[in-house]
Amino acid sequence: MSLDPLFRRMSMMVAMFAFIGVVLGGIALLTNYWTMENVSSPGMPIPTANGTVVINEKFDWTWNGLFYMCTSRANVACMRRFWTTTFVLCLLGLMCLLVGGIFSIWEMFKTSDRRFAIPMLHFVACVLMTAGLFDYGSMARLNSHSSRSMISAIVFAYAALPISAFIAGRYSAYDRYVNNGHVHNGQKYVPASTNGN
Repeated sequence: MSLDPLFRRMSMMVAMFAFIGVVLGGIALLTNYWTMENVSSPGMPIPTANGTVVINEKFDWTWNGLFYMCTSRANVACMRRFWTTTFVLCLLGLMCLLVGGIFSIWEMFKTSDRRFAIPMLHFVACVLMTAGLFDYGSMARLNSHSSRSMISAIVFAYAALPISAFIAGRYSAYDRYVNNGHVHNGQKYVPASTNGN
């Protein structure tokens, strides 16, 4: 009995989820639309014909990213503002997700001592990216394209995690089954806790 065809497809799915997450997370880190807000600026009072005064308010858009804070006002340049903690946490998480995806393609699930590195990398990626998103969300609202792209990347990372953990566990159980001699001498699989009794 071979586990290869099914688990090869599943490891390709893990790698695909990981790479989609890396692409979405990279887009989120490099674009400047994590928060968009509508800000009103006071305008000039305008007297009307019947003697009432109307205040003419202007509404401008401001948007924040991890590097700049910009506004739609004319002749106002973007201010530099670097969210160091968010950027570093998300970048480290994306790097762990990328390495986990590469290891999934290299079929590291089959190597006995290293197969659990892949779900651990995905777990670390999930934790770091979620912490980065919470760090930004504690200071500003997450309501624009870049922040939603990072949320999507985290969803793909969380989807890759249980699948990679399942594959690693099944390969581990299969290795114990083969190495205990149950395949060659015709015995049925017996859990290790019963000692064959």
